[in-house]
Amino acid sequence: METKTVKVSAKKVDEKIEFFNAFGYELTDQQEDGNKVILTFERDKEKFEGNSYHLIRSTEILYARISRPFPLAGTIMFVIASALLAFYFILQKSFDYYIAFLFASLVCYGFSAYLLIIFLVIFLKRRSLLKRVVKNVAVEAGTNKEYPLQNNIKKETDKTWLIANNL
Repeated sequence: METKTVKVSAKKVDEKIEFFNAFGYELTDQQEDGNKVILTFERDKEKFEGNSYHLIRSTEILYARISRPFPLAGTIMFVIASALLAFYFILQKSFDYYIAFLFASLVCYGFSAYLLIIFLVIFLKRRSLLKRVVKNVAVEAGTNKEYPLQNNIKKETDKTWLIANNL
């Protein structure tokens, strides 16, 4: 059994309850603390069938990554490219194949620019991506009340549409 306690403003109580319900949490306690509300949620691992719990858990991690993006890969590639460029200038006099460092640094600069563009796209579209992640996990795990559980849907066979075909 997992327990999570969240302190939110009174205006956002319904929004937070809906958010945590999408990830399989159920509201167990609600206490008022001035203009804030303390919500306590619980989630039972055994309630989920098959691989649903692992899907929910991995999607929670994905949600956390998207909500707080940081251009770590782009920054690392930029530092590597700068180091290779410095090696190019340092080794010009003593190393015959110093030009390889220039080409490698240009490739790394290009790759870091590509990674930074990807970061900017994710950063700009973060809200819509987060909404899509929450909706998809709720549908896939069966925690959304609007859709039936995926595990309860029978596979289509030759006899599935037998009544419709006989009409």
